This record gives sequence, C-alpha cells and structure tokens, in this order.
Amino acid sequence: MFQKRTEIINNLKKISYLLPIGIFALALVTLYKQLHHMHLEEIHNVFSHISSADIFLVLVFTFLSYIILSFYDVLAVNYINHWIPIDKIVISSFISTSISYNIGFNFLTSGSLRYRLYSFYGLTLLEIGKIVTFCGLTFWVGISFIGGTVLTFYPLKLPESISIPVIYFKVVGVLLLLILFSYFFFCITQRSFKIKNHEINFPKINIAFLQLIVATLDYVLIGCVFFFLLPHYGHVSYLYVLTVFLIAQMIGLISTVPGGLGVFETIMLFMLSPYFHSNDILGTLVVFRLVYYFIPFIVGTVLLSHNEIIVRKKMLTSSHRRTISKISAFIPQIFAVLIFFAGMVLLFFEALPPQIENIRLMATIIPLSLIESSSLLSSMIGVLLLILAKGLWKRIDGAYVLSLMVLFLGAVLSILKNFNYIEALILFLTFLALLPNRNYFYRKSSLMNQLFSKDNVIAICLVIISFIWLGFFFHRHADYSHETLWQFGIDSHISRFLRSVVGSIFVLVVVGILKLLGSSSKDIRLPNEEDMDLAVKQIRTSTDTKGNLVLLKDKYLIFDEKREAFIMYSISGKSWICMGDPIGNVDNIKDLIWDFHETANLHQGWTVFYEVSEKFIPYYIDIGLKLIKIGEEAKIKLSEFNLEGSAGKDFRYSVKRMEKAGYHFEVIPCEYALDHEKELKYISDAWLEIKHTSEKKFSMGFFDIDYLSNFPLAVVKKEDKIVSFANVWLSAKNTELTIDLMRYDPAIADRTMDYLFVKLMLWGKENGYEYFSLGMSPLSGLEDRNLAPLWTKIGAAIYKHGEYFYNFKGLRAYKNKFNPIWEPRYIALPSNFKQVSALKDVALLISGGTKELLFK
Repeated sequence: MFQKRTEIINNLKKISYLLPIGIFALALVTLYKQLHHMHLEEIHNVFSHISSADIFLVLVFTFLSYIILSFYDVLAVNYINHWIPIDKIVISSFISTSISYNIGFNFLTSGSLRYRLYSFYGLTLLEIGKIVTFCGLTFWVGISFIGGTVLTFYPLKLPESISIPVIYFKVVGVLLLLILFSYFFFCITQRSFKIKNHEINFPKINIAFLQLIVATLDYVLIGCVFFFLLPHYGHVSYLYVLTVFLIAQMIGLISTVPGGLGVFETIMLFMLSPYFHSNDILGTLVVFRLVYYFIPFIVGTVLLSHNEIIVRKKMLTSSHRRTISKISAFIPQIFAVLIFFAGMVLLFFEALPPQIENIRLMATIIPLSLIESSSLLSSMIGVLLLILAKGLWKRIDGAYVLSLMVLFLGAVLSILKNFNYIEALILFLTFLALLPNRNYFYRKSSLMNQLFSKDNVIAICLVIISFIWLGFFFHRHADYSHETLWQFGIDSHISRFLRSVVGSIFVLVVVGILKLLGSSSKDIRLPNEEDMDLAVKQIRTSTDTKGNLVLLKDKYLIFDEKREAFIMYSISGKSWICMGDPIGNVDNIKDLIWDFHETANLHQGWTVFYEVSEKFIPYYIDIGLKLIKIGEEAKIKLSEFNLEGSAGKDFRYSVKRMEKAGYHFEVIPCEYALDHEKELKYISDAWLEIKHTSEKKFSMGFFDIDYLSNFPLAVVKKEDKIVSFANVWLSAKNTELTIDLMRYDPAIADRTMDYLFVKLMLWGKENGYEYFSLGMSPLSGLEDRNLAPLWTKIGAAIYKHGEYFYNFKGLRAYKNKFNPIWEPRYIALPSNFKQVSALKDVALLISGGTKELLFK
C-alpha cells in the first residue's frame, strides 16, 4: 500500500514538472499562430502607438503599485507583532516581490528570499513563515474581491473565437467571493489552526479589511499600468481590461511558468484581439513586461547584491563563514550567465537590421566613421563577453574588472552606433548589478590559462553561428559582392553586419592563438630537496598531522604562488587525488585549491579531495565538487582522559596486566630510529605476513626507515626487546598527536596495542597535547534513511553487513570505548558518471593496485 502511494506521489511530481512545460509549449504555438503574419517592418513599428505621456503614467502607476505591495509586508509584520523599521520592510518586500514575480513559483521563491532578508532582523523561521503566508493570503484576498466582483457582476463580452460560456466565469466569480466571505468569517470568529504544535490565528477583522484595501489598490494600479499602454484605450473599458488581466494572471499563476511568460500573453492576445490589432497588443505586452517586471527585477537584484555585501561584512565579524560561502557559491555563476546573455544581446542586435532613422539622427551628431567603428567594436565586445563569462564563473578578478569595462563600453557603443537604448539599458543594468560584487571575484589568475570545457566551446560556437545565421536570414534579399564588405554609409547595414562577422571571428582567432601560446600547467614532478624543506617547514607550523604523509616522498606537490601552502596529491586513472586538506597559510588555501583544480583540468583530469574535514568545504563546493561522507574520525580530549573510576577500569586492567607480565612503554626520539631498524623491519614483515596483506599506500605510511626516522617512535618493550611500535605524528602548538604505522610482533598478543594507545595518551597528556586522534572509522555515521543519497545508503548497508570484507562495526566499537569525539570526514569529487570512476581510482590508489584491491 505504501509503495503504491509512493509511486502515485512520484507520478504526480513528474506531472507537476511536465505540466508547466506543456502549457508553455502550447502558449508558444498559439502565439506563433497569432503573430506569424507580422513582417519585419511591423515589428520595428510595434511600439509606435505608445506616447511619452503614457510611458510616464505607466512608470508612476508601477512605482505606486510596488509601494502598495510593500504594505503586504507592513501588515504582515504588524500581524506577528514584531517591530522592524519601515524602510527595512519596504526594501525586503520589494526585493522578494520583484525577483519572485520573474522567477515564478512565487510562494517558494518569495518565501526563501523573505527568510534570507528577515532572518537578519531577529525573526524566527515560524514568524517568517507567518509573514509569507500572510502576504500570500493578502494577494488572494485581492484576487477574490476584484476577480469575484467583476466576473460575477460585469457583463463580460468574449470574442467569438472563444467558445467558453460566460456562465463559467460567473461561477468562478461566485466561488472567489465565497472564499473571501469564508476568510472574513474566520477572521471575525478568530479561528486558528495548528501546524506541528504551533497555533496560528487568523488576523483580526481590522487587519483583514486593511488587507482587502491594500490588495484591491494593488490590482487597480496594475490594471492601470496595462490599460494606459493600450492604443486608443478609450475604445475599450477599463473594467474589461481589468477583468481580462485578472483571468490571464490567474491562469498564468496556475501554470507555474516563471512570470506566466507566454501563457499570460496568449490569453491577453485572445481576449483583446477583437478590439486591437495584434501588433499593438504585442507592443503593449512587451513594454508591460519591461516596465512592470524586468526593470524592477534588475533593481531588486542590485538591491539584493548590495544587501549581501553588507551582510557579508557583518557576518565576517560574527564568523558565520559557512553561510557566506553558500551565498558566494551561486553569485558568480549568476553573473557569468548574465554576462553571457549580454554578449548574446550585443551580437543578435548586430544581426538585426537597425532603425535607419536612428542612424541618420546619430550621423547628424557624430561622424559616420565613429558609427561604423562602434558597430564593429560592438560585435567584438559581444564575443569577448561570451569568453569572459567563463572567467567570472571561476571567480577571476581580472575577468570581473574587464567585464565591467566591456559592459560600460558596450552600452556607450550601443548609443553611438544607432541609438539602441534597449541594448544600452540591458548592458548598463548588468554593469550596475555586477559593480557592487567585487568580493565574490577574488582569484588572482591569468585569463589565458583558463581551460574552456567542451560545453563552453560548443555554447560560444552556437551563439556565433546563430548570430551569423540571423544576419544572413534578415538580409536574405541583399545583393552580395566583393565590394560589399568595404561599403560605408548610413544605409549600408549589410556591410556593417559583414564587418561584424569578420570582427567576431577575428576575436575568436586571437583568443585561440593567445590560448595556444599561453603558459601551460605547472610541472608535474615529485618534490625535490627544496620543495621538501619548504613542505616540512609548513608541516611543523600546522595543526593538521596528516601533512606528515608528505615525508613518504611518494606524492606530487603543488604550492600556492607565495609558496606558503601546499597540496600533496597522486594520480590514479583520470583522478587527481589530494590527500586530506591543504596544509599551510589559511589565507592562501582558496587560491591553491583553484590552482590544483585547474591544473588537473588542463591535463584532462578530475579533481578529488580524499578524507577532508569540514574546514574548507565551501571551497570544494566553489569548484563544483560534490561531498560524500566516508566516515568519522575519533578524537580524544586528553584533559578528560584518565584511568580513574569505572570508565577507566578496562584501561587500568590492560596496563596492570601488561606491566605485570614485564612489558613497559617508551618513546624513542626520532634520531635513534635507525639504531632499531632490524628489529622494526622484522616486526613489520611478520605482521604483514600474518595479516596476509601488503603495504597500503597514499593515505597512510608504509615501512621505510628513512620515513620513520622523521618521528618519535612509541614502542612497547619486554625487557630490551621491542614487541610493538608506532610512529607518532605531532602537530604544532601541541594541538594533536596521533599514530600512523602500527605494527606488533604476531607472537605476542595484540593486547599490546591497547597498552600502547593508553600509555601514549597519558604521555601526550603529560606533555600538554589537547587531543589524541584514533584515526577514521570508515563508513560509520552514515544515515540509512529513505531520503538519504544513494551512496549514503550503500555505505550504511556495507557498514551493517560487510563484516566479511572489513570489520567496520568492530573498529567503531573498539574506538568508541575510549569515549571519543566523532568528527565527519568526506571525499570531494566530481558529480554524475565521474563519481564511480573517481571512487574506483581512490580505492586502487590506496590499496596499491587491482590485485591488492581484489585479493586483500
């Protein structure tokens, strides 16, 4: 029964995704049928009916509408009885409303934006939820009142092409009024409902009336915006336009298509076609979208960016770095898409025939040579913006600076070439939106050293090809000759287009040549003596003990530009696998991770970070990696560790038993390790033989006396004979100690390791160390839940039932008896199909090869 219900829910989810796509596709087909007869000249003249006075009125009504919309939030904040400055409420309301109107899924998008904005004013999740719900109710109160009234009582005369009986609209109107009366009844009787033990009351009746007034004014103003954009609006009544507008809005909302795009336009074209020419309706719809949706969207995005800058500064002082990293994870990508779009705009406008009147006007002000140069440079700048988008995606500071310069120059050139104010406005608004976001583009890297993926190259080529195709399509009746390219004049737009094509291809060729001649990736080589000295110096000042693995000299190193931090890595298959977190100066880690990622990409490799902590997770996410939990590391707080009381009973027993049998613990300084080489080698070989295994690689040490002589050795002796040993890793500032290579004589009971652990912890405590690490317990701490990711479920299942392969549970239980603090450890790796290959490469690298992986 449960499985069947789950299948039904999944099918409904699929339908919910497909429904808006289907509606949108149907709307586009319908729009095509309505507008296919239009010619290029009619498209140019589509806005001619809108006067400057009408535009001014529309702007005023739009401004007043958004002011009224802010009172949704003012009333909501009053409803939850929480004081917030009125200016903060207005800004928060405008940002959330202007952006959600364009993105769609209003409840989710406006809800998430309001949560982001209002949480900084001390509001709880429940209070913000009440605000979002209240604003949604206010919206539907307005819809119910205005829509219910006009649909019920206004004699709606539908076009003959629409065969829907008017009575259906009246039924909808009556239902809307019933919903409104029900809401007011609940407000008068002060009803309430519960959501997870939280009681939520309906607003008081006075607030409900204010909701009605505010929402009604809002819709009256929106209707005015659209009405005054219509040509000769005296031919049709305002009430008819408002009714049609409400119907189109409701259907657009139900479709969940972002902003009702396409759906809203189709309904309006159908309903208004008996009164206006389709060209005039199209012009009205485009300007309405621009004025009421797009311009507020751009302003809202700029305000949101400015708000995030302020929040970033505040949160840095409060050390909420994780939240900041989540914000920065998507801001550069948004601007990369916007810049790419701006490049498309420049190119596509260059392909379209310009307004000759505009060029003639500009020719009276500036020389023709400047007009021709501006047209050529615009196309070149368009291509440059397509290329710069990749640099912004990778957060390169040079791409940010150059993008600002190019956007501003492009806006100026758009005016100079043919007074294309729409193109200039798009570029300038993108410039303003990008300007306050300098902090998100922090990488000091060469633009020419960036690797362009196959997808990037394909996307740029498709845009260029589309630009060329559009130009030749719109100029398909032109007569081409060898001289066409060199013709100059006000009417020579075909020649300008051809020169733009040449300029675009020239930019691509130049960038390609510079890319080929640019410096390649950093050398891949094992560290030399100088590298090792530098790495050891950084290890000695690091609190991360895993950096000691570099002393095995089996890994490649990559340093940051200042050589104050390094990453140690190995290559297995196509995977470039970093062991642990980067070591060194924390301020340089971010750029170092990017350098490593790009070096791997330049060699067609995949970036992987194995056994990393939570410390640098935001940086791994920034470069597009996905994190998977692979286990937990056990750490013991040494100040709380002792052998007293019931908790230390087993440890006391182990110590007494071993010392009674003649064993004792000792720490041998690193300089004396060579003196015991034969003893240690014998124990190590015997241990490997009895375990039927070989030395593991990469993530742990292997027996090499040169490697072991870098560390103190914790040993257990019987008389003067060593029976077990482990090399001890020590961190800077006495933060942590741990052991790496652990071996014991198989002829002696393995209880010696318990004794060694306990005595080493006590030794560390005496020497002022804070923590002792028992290492990672693989696959432990993974949640086996229905909604858990697939890897987590597989890992949890292996942990529970994989005793045949490895004693996962036993290892966790053994470490648990020391009462440790468990810290999660992750692997950061590419997504999709690369994941499986990367996991395989890691397993082969650690085990030492396929044979060792399969046969122990």
